[in-house]
Amino acid sequence: MERKKVLIIGMFDSIHMARWLSQFEDQNIEFILFPSKKFKYLNFELLKLIKSKNIALFSFARPYFYFKYIGYLDYFLNSLFTIVKIDFKKEILKIVLKNNKFEFVHAIEIQGAGYLYNTLPKNILGQNSLILTNYGSDIFYFKNFTEHEIKIRSVLKIAKYYSGECHRDYELALSLNFNGQFLPCIPNAGGFKNNVFELNSTLCEDRNLIIAKCYGGTFGLGKLIIEALSTFLLDRPNVKVILYSITDDLIEQATKLSLNFSEQITLYFVRDKIKREIFLKYFSVAKIYIGASKSDGISTSFLEALCLGAFPIQTNTSCGNEWLDLGFIANLVDPDVQSIKKGLIIYDDDDQLEKNRISNLIISKKILNYSSIKTQALKFYGLTS
Repeated sequence: MERKKVLIIGMFDSIHMARWLSQFEDQNIEFILFPSKKFKYLNFELLKLIKSKNIALFSFARPYFYFKYIGYLDYFLNSLFTIVKIDFKKEILKIVLKNNKFEFVHAIEIQGAGYLYNTLPKNILGQNSLILTNYGSDIFYFKNFTEHEIKIRSVLKIAKYYSGECHRDYELALSLNFNGQFLPCIPNAGGFKNNVFELNSTLCEDRNLIIAKCYGGTFGLGKLIIEALSTFLLDRPNVKVILYSITDDLIEQATKLSLNFSEQITLYFVRDKIKREIFLKYFSVAKIYIGASKSDGISTSFLEALCLGAFPIQTNTSCGNEWLDLGFIANLVDPDVQSIKKGLIIYDDDDQLEKNRISNLIISKKILNYSSIKTQALKFYGLTS
């Protein structure tokens, strides 16, 4: 069987993209990787794929062939070409597509990869079968801005295939005139292996940790989490808290909270490079997970909480409701401080939390296991029917 060749346009520093690609390690396929956005470092898992000696081949499109300093090279070339008003990524992508024949071009994430691909000349666009993958809020949030809605409609029009992790987004794609073929609705970072489920063995009565994704920026509402915890912790000296993915705009607030509860809080900033395995262990001993945002997809952290026994308190601005429809148990709250504080009341109900933990684990093993999701993922590149 001839080896399939696929061009992946995506974020080189994304653990989600790396986990997606890892599902195809044992397939007769070649992935050529092209960065959709600026980056400083390759994600550790992506680097492992590049160096691996699996059946699948993973390599960079030129000039991304010397990966030791690839982030610096990318930054330098982008800056250099910007001075002379040339879109470096667009020009290199044109060369890559002119000099290679790909069975599929997969744009992973719309605002970066999708928009970039859509800037190419029509004669190049017409030669390729585009798979467009929706991340988090690519349509749900950005459709509300006229400039973005026009771009989203345009890239959906040229896409032959569309994938997302929320049924909500499939409906939105249709409303924006997508007329191609839908691919399976599955988590865009793949499923969870048995060793992850095996970590979920700590009883809720033995857990005293709250873990929260505390980002701000365009989407995050970490400030609400900080404010809710500032009163919740006042009479709970035994509760430990981990705030992670803290963005620059929330450093001052997070640091103040940490100083007020110096023996209870650990901070991880967004620039900290912490391996995923470490956070999985944190989730496996956490009693509560909190996620708050203006807009989101599933939220991979939400799924990790379900699999590892941390009861999720997630704002209802995500599509978490679709997972509750499947039988999972979580608390979806309004994006405000009082709702988050009200959701935290369950912290003291170990009996109910233990029932939730066991129920979520059983359903996770059935629905979120690695093999089941990989079977669906293989349909993306025609590797199975």
